[in-house]
Amino acid sequence: MLEHQKFVLQAVADQENLFRKELIKSMNWLDEYDQEKLLNWLKERFNNRKDIIDEIVNTSLVPLS
Repeated sequence: MLEHQKFVLQAVADQENLFRKELIKSMNWLDEYDQEKLLNWLKERFNNRKDIIDEIVNTSLVPLS
């Protein structure tokens, strides 16, 4: 599932609203371990979307422990 979500996020990275929507889905679908792996991967590759990544991680939309 993690690799699939990476593929999806990479495909929609140029569309802010879709990127946000897919990131929320990804974080809700993945377990805690894969969430961390995904976040590290995102931060390495999508510095231009750092604001969205931080927004999703810091909201109550995603239950990170």
